[in-house]
Amino acid sequence: MTAHKRSYVKTSLAAALTGLFVIVGTHLVTSGRLGTVTALIDAIACVFGGIFEAVAVGGVIALYRDHGDANRRADLFLTANKARSEQVLAAGRTGVGILFRRWWRDLLGDRWALVGDVVEVRPREEIEKTLDAAGCLDGLPFMPEMAKFCGQQARVFRCVDKIYDYGRSKTLRRLTNVVLLTGLRCDGSAHGGCQASCYLLWKRAWFRNVKDGTVPRDGHHALVSVARRREAEPAGTTKPPRYTCQYTQLAAASTPMSRWDLRQDLRPLLAGNVTIRAFCVAILTRLFNEVQEARRGSGYPAPWRGTFTGTSRVAHGVVPGDRVRVLPREEIAATLDARNRNRGLWFDEDMIKHCGHSYPVLKRVERLIDDASGRMLEMKTPCISLAGADASGEFLRLCAQHEYPFWREVWLSPELLKESTKHRAVGDR
Repeated sequence: MTAHKRSYVKTSLAAALTGLFVIVGTHLVTSGRLGTVTALIDAIACVFGGIFEAVAVGGVIALYRDHGDANRRADLFLTANKARSEQVLAAGRTGVGILFRRWWRDLLGDRWALVGDVVEVRPREEIEKTLDAAGCLDGLPFMPEMAKFCGQQARVFRCVDKIYDYGRSKTLRRLTNVVLLTGLRCDGSAHGGCQASCYLLWKRAWFRNVKDGTVPRDGHHALVSVARRREAEPAGTTKPPRYTCQYTQLAAASTPMSRWDLRQDLRPLLAGNVTIRAFCVAILTRLFNEVQEARRGSGYPAPWRGTFTGTSRVAHGVVPGDRVRVLPREEIAATLDARNRNRGLWFDEDMIKHCGHSYPVLKRVERLIDDASGRMLEMKTPCISLAGADASGEFLRLCAQHEYPFWREVWLSPELLKESTKHRAVGDR
């Protein structure tokens, strides 16, 4: 048994026994005694004992997920939240949880947006009335790339209650009245051809709910099409331009939020971003990780560090449509330095969910806007974005931004790439 698994087992057993001792021991001590104080003591013991038992359950979940990672099974969190995937929501399939949320919302007489709702983007003229002189509402810009969706319908994919400020503070910040609409990502056409494909952020004032609406299939496919043109630079430009987009303005559009604000954990559940099962997986895993950190044990995913000291570079020449397999975590670790980077690109712990699984190549990413400076960054080594492998936000307190992580080609399986190249060559004959 590996060291991190032994740590998981020790903590789980210790927490389970401690919780049992607290609950049973307190009950035996107070047994036969009546009164409000005795009932209060029993209740407090049950609460503390329940917390210890929750830690134990979190440890079991960590063991199960770790075993699944090693055997290339689908990640437990992603499986538990499959009902909230883009494909399911775009098809209009809603479960009991979403229907119950809508019933409760209608009972309260409000019309706030919930995941799965059909909405219609307001005409541009109406949206412009909500904007200030800088073209923003509450600090959030309405970008030119969003104008083509005016008057069209889409489904709410996520309700965004917070964002992670990558460019500046590296903290979670509060965002209000914002949603993501299924499949609507920025194509970068008005921002120098940026290829980050960020999800567009929509303020509540920019769309209206459509009662019992359905999104036409043809309309949905038109919405998710991606333009490829680049913005022409002004003649005689000597300094690189600075771009302003929603993601460079995240700090201005949000407010600070305390890490102890527990509402940020409940909002994704109440809005329908996650199922109850996925919520429990995420919260119990995090609780277990907090205990492990306090006792200096191993959390989930198990800690690991790259050992590579060179600058490995592999170019398979993948193109959009190729189907590739992400290498196992152990093989990827061999390509990373001590900071878990390959040629400057960080391999994030959320990306471990996709190790061992296959995805179609979405695009090659050669340029993108830096969130902090607004400058266009030209990549020395192009990265790959994979369709269906977006960030889950689980380890960022269920943050709902759903960006595409960037992958080095050395992290992808060459066998499947050769196979797809072979089929492409046959088709060209």
